[in-house]
Amino acid sequence: MKALLDSGVWWRWTFDLPLKKPLADCLDQDVTEWWLSPLSVTEMLCKITHKNLPAPGFAGWEQEMLRGYRIAPFTLEAGRQAGEWKWRHGDPIDRCLAAVALTEGLTLIHTDKVLKELLGFPQLYFPA
Repeated sequence: MKALLDSGVWWRWTFDLPLKKPLADCLDQDVTEWWLSPLSVTEMLCKITHKNLPAPGFAGWEQEMLRGYRIAPFTLEAGRQAGEWKWRHGDPIDRCLAAVALTEGLTLIHTDKVLKELLGFPQLYFPA
């Protein structure tokens, strides 16, 4: 499986923060190719900048966190798809990640309860 990680899943897994067993098992066994969106980097840096998330305490952590990932492009096609879905879910990052998964043929691995109810993109949901 080619997997696009949701921002929070990527962050927790990279820093060895606790994950529930089903999600940890999936990340350890089921994925053949890892993908990350620049939008996830933006989301986590915004959380750090606005004091919602502590920054890692070592130099060069940003580059270290990207090691081993392919970068999924956010294309015009993905942007259109994200904007056209008739979803009530208004989080633009989640909409964009779902659209990137669809347009790039990736499975979005996430823990978002609202996103799990939506159709139209490949996904694996795990309770947080």
